[in-house]
Amino acid sequence: MPHVGARAILRTAQREGYGVPCLLAGNMEMLIGAVRAAEAIGAPLILAYNANVTPQIPIQAMVHAMVHAARATHVPVATILDHGTDLATVAQAIQLGISTVMYDGSHLPFTENVRTTQEVVRTAHAAGVEVEGELGTIGGSSIELGYVNSGSEFTDPALAAEFVSQTGIDILAVSFGNAHGVYSGAPQLDLGRVRSIAAGVDVPLAMHGGSGLDRTSYAAVIAAGISKINYYSAMGIAVTRMLRAYLATAPDNELIFHQVIDFTIKQFYTETSRLLTILGCKDRFSSKNALS
Repeated sequence: MPHVGARAILRTAQREGYGVPCLLAGNMEMLIGAVRAAEAIGAPLILAYNANVTPQIPIQAMVHAMVHAARATHVPVATILDHGTDLATVAQAIQLGISTVMYDGSHLPFTENVRTTQEVVRTAHAAGVEVEGELGTIGGSSIELGYVNSGSEFTDPALAAEFVSQTGIDILAVSFGNAHGVYSGAPQLDLGRVRSIAAGVDVPLAMHGGSGLDRTSYAAVIAAGISKINYYSAMGIAVTRMLRAYLATAPDNELIFHQVIDFTIKQFYTETSRLLTILGCKDRFSSKNALS
């Protein structure tokens, strides 16, 4: 199945009532584990490169690997530049073959966010690449552990419709009580706001800070109108804990680094499989299925 843009994957998810995870492909173990899981259970997937989270990994190396993996799968896989903040990085990702770019101008005043997002859309669409924009600010951090919701500004439904219309984006990231990183207790998600936004725009909606919710919350978020769920922190913590336990019990004279690589791939595979099942992705695609 060809490497696809995120919009086609998300349109199908909208129509059929499930969510699609956007997973950080921060290194090869994360990438391989995620793609193997999606193929094994017939699920769509979005792979993300985020230079803020993994600055040690060059964009050239990782995006090339993501694109190659997406082209080689038999399930639909999109690739995305996550939280791009400047046109130069966006242009570089496009040149490397990425299928979707997320430009984050949410920290800017509305008119400036519109103007800069329009510029990204013109550049990306000219190359056949899709664009995710963000309106409203999402607090927290996926880089430093610890839930911090300072700086969050919920997305205004009326402005969301104007933003989508003026910019021509393909996907809209929204703020409704979600936050990057680890939640301290159950987040207070304004699902009524999500429903209002979804009713006023004709593009799929994205939730950043989607990790660590309970099963019923995911179902409710998807039912309200979210299709793309960015997920990293909970998975990263879970794999780290399993790796610590593995290293603590393995005899020093029986452990070598390539075994750690294999173990880590398997843990990302397991965690990805679990998430894909929770979001309703399992068995949505096979080698005989196609996006429509």
